[in-house]
Amino acid sequence: MENHVFVKDMIASLACLMEQESARRGLRALCRYFGGQLLYIPQDKIDGESAEKIRGVLADEVGDADAEKIIEKLMAFYGGIQLYIPLERTGFKKDIANEIYEKYDGTNESMSELCRNYNLSFAQVYRCVHNARETKRRERERKNQNELF
Repeated sequence: MENHVFVKDMIASLACLMEQESARRGLRALCRYFGGQLLYIPQDKIDGESAEKIRGVLADEVGDADAEKIIEKLMAFYGGIQLYIPLERTGFKKDIANEIYEKYDGTNESMSELCRNYNLSFAQVYRCVHNARETKRRERERKNQNELF
């Protein structure tokens, strides 16, 4: 699966409230902080500690206004339940692969730095670079075919 269902659903539902990149960054921050865990989503903003922790993670990444929009949507969809938050590397696999591809300069030093920064093995980083390269190649081919017709 390209992206985790939670991530895809939330980005789609937030698209009408904010720019998609802000929604992605906010949800990615949630996955980075809470990933691999069950997280209680409060029903309203006064549910104390859980709401404050979520708000803090979001506000640090996207600012207070967008954080409020995201938390309101989370509460509307999932309020009152525990929700499994995917790991960042699972929910945003394609984004991470593209970032790694852009940052990789072909050197061993670059590879080692990417391994440390993304907490991935050498083989995982190499696979990300390879997959992103193939995706970009296919996109170029599709674009060239469309230009022919």
